[in-house]
Amino acid sequence: MKKFQSIFLIFFIWACSIGTPEKEQSFLKNKNLSEKEKLERVLDVEYLKTLKLNQNEIGWVKNIYSKSSYRRFFATDSCLKNSAFDLQCELDRSIWYGIPKIRLHSIKNKKLHPIEKEVLLMLNFGRMISDLNYGFFDFQAKRLKDLLSNDFNPIHFLKQTDTISFTRLFQKQGPADTNYRFLAYNLYHYSKNHKIDTTEFKISIKSKPEKIFEEAKKSLLSKGWINDKMDSLEVSQKLKLFQLENGLAADGKLGENTIYAINESTYEKLLRASLTLDRYRSATKNPKKFVRVNIPEFKLYFYANDTLRNIHRIIVGKQTNPTPQLESKIYRIICHPYWKVPQSIATKEILPAQKANRNYLTKNHYKIYKGQDQEVDPYSVNWGGRSSMPYTVIQQPGSHNSLGIIKFEFNNSFSVYVHDTPKKSLFNTVFRSYSHGCMRCENPVDLAKSILTFDSIPRKVNPYRADTLDSLLAKRNNIPISLIEPIPIYVVYETVVAERNSLIFHLDLYRREEELVKVLKGEK
Repeated sequence: MKKFQSIFLIFFIWACSIGTPEKEQSFLKNKNLSEKEKLERVLDVEYLKTLKLNQNEIGWVKNIYSKSSYRRFFATDSCLKNSAFDLQCELDRSIWYGIPKIRLHSIKNKKLHPIEKEVLLMLNFGRMISDLNYGFFDFQAKRLKDLLSNDFNPIHFLKQTDTISFTRLFQKQGPADTNYRFLAYNLYHYSKNHKIDTTEFKISIKSKPEKIFEEAKKSLLSKGWINDKMDSLEVSQKLKLFQLENGLAADGKLGENTIYAINESTYEKLLRASLTLDRYRSATKNPKKFVRVNIPEFKLYFYANDTLRNIHRIIVGKQTNPTPQLESKIYRIICHPYWKVPQSIATKEILPAQKANRNYLTKNHYKIYKGQDQEVDPYSVNWGGRSSMPYTVIQQPGSHNSLGIIKFEFNNSFSVYVHDTPKKSLFNTVFRSYSHGCMRCENPVDLAKSILTFDSIPRKVNPYRADTLDSLLAKRNNIPISLIEPIPIYVVYETVVAERNSLIFHLDLYRREEELVKVLKGEK
């Protein structure tokens, strides 16, 4: 009986295996088959599935080789051509060009036949060229783009390698945007000259100082910043350089932000750089005049006539009050603005302060209103039992005003704007995350003057010119200045920027890129 069961089991397994797509390579060694016949068999749909290609990729490679009359570009019957090794060398370091390795198929399996590797190399080459030019990430859906267009044929790109290297070919791809080219150049050279570790550390700020220091040393060693022969002083000096590269104060202290940067692997940092490059690939062309705010960089840029006119340090929202990403148009500059305090701030901050000090509202130039415009005497109010602010709170114009002496208005659903601040000392800090969401601008009068200088359309200029702004501010009155041509403002979130000949990996302040990086690592 047992013998019968065994025979039945063997027969059952054999029967079930019929029709199951198994990769059969024997035909690849058949000398009677032509090169074209072998490639055609590899390009069979069921065969390509065994190479882990999805439906889109299968259709794409079949189309490419069909249009090329089944010519081989990278392999012979027995081995890979020199061009294949040159290409694979660049594909192995795809992150140098801002393309995550998750985008490419591995061909390191020794069992793969050269013709199978030929197909995978063509697919990887097409993916690289397509991603470099058209992008790889869908930021709205927070996922990788799946499709390779059947209309996209990389063969004419491949022909260019008759005269230039794959390195140069990949470097040439992408938009002509100056910021993109500068970042791509610096990413390549940074990757070339630095150790790219993949180890993630989990150092806790709550650990004992000695343990934090020892774990930090391990991380810096893993990243190639130090060697195991360095003493504590040398480690501290390298830590300061590491802090500078991560947009932090170079104080040599292992604070919360420094530990966050140390825990992140270099490869993860490069993935964040790749996200920034990909945003440039899908960006629309900038207008001739615009304001650009990069939140993690804590900087504002003003461009006019395709030239950078101003750079300003800014203060952005705290992690509990993040500054939003947005697009709008600055339509008005206000000298000596009023500040209508948001209800949440009035309840959480101003009400407790008034309860503690009955002179607080008056001392800080706040007026309170019932309804639209009925002013209320704060001394007539019993503040003791209130849990929320029952009035509209408006701070009067002046140097004491939380918005400072100038404000830039643009429509948005977040009730944020760019403005001055009386707390100038905060601009001297490196990690400037202090506001309730608005963007406080250093030297905002200079920005206003630049905007007014370029505020014109054919046959019409703004009557308020840059040289009259000082006299307007000296009057200390609330004066709105409407712009003739509203200026686009883009508030973006790009954590990696290029400066001079280096990259600065600013912290993912609001953890907005953590989820995206996980996708690029294949963890989500």
